[in-house]
Amino acid sequence: MKIRNTLMALAMIAGFAGTTLVAPAQSNTLTLYQGAQINARLRNAIDSGSAHVGDRFVMDVVPPYPSGNPAFQGAIIAGEITSVTHAGQGRKPSLGMQFDYLRLADGSTVDISASMTQDQKKQQQGNGAKVALATIGGMLLGNVIGKTIFHTGGGGLVGAAGGLLYGLNGKTNFTLPSGSNVQLTLNQTVTIRRQAGGGQ
Repeated sequence: MKIRNTLMALAMIAGFAGTTLVAPAQSNTLTLYQGAQINARLRNAIDSGSAHVGDRFVMDVVPPYPSGNPAFQGAIIAGEITSVTHAGQGRKPSLGMQFDYLRLADGSTVDISASMTQDQKKQQQGNGAKVALATIGGMLLGNVIGKTIFHTGGGGLVGAAGGLLYGLNGKTNFTLPSGSNVQLTLNQTVTIRRQAGGGQ
């Protein structure tokens, strides 16, 4: 009887040890599901009047984080301008944006496919002044762009979708100011494999 009890106790200890060994490996994987929303803040202004195809931009991920997970503190999103139409006679200003990757503070990086679903932009008036607009959603046309077509960085085969951002009229350019808040929505699920020692 004592032997049986001892064996049962050892089995329980082994099972517990196995669980504790698996937990760190699980915590080093972070999954963001399709439809997840990421709030970010632009580091540099982007202007439809001066932007060029290939210009790079960086956004800082800001609270509220996806699922309230603090692992996104200090994360960035990097991307580039894929198309530009300057305001002019019969031309409505627009910017095509592609989001290449999400990088956590510990250096863990994953290619993403996302669309900007909210933005804060300023429209230029005829006299050159700029008027701040309220946050606008739904101003984007989905525009899936294959990285291999544009030979952009990131190293992955994931097609990035950023959308085409239009001005509110066809006469003047618009600006996404430095420090403005935007919201991205993931078009597909991604899994980030954390760097060693980077688990929260």
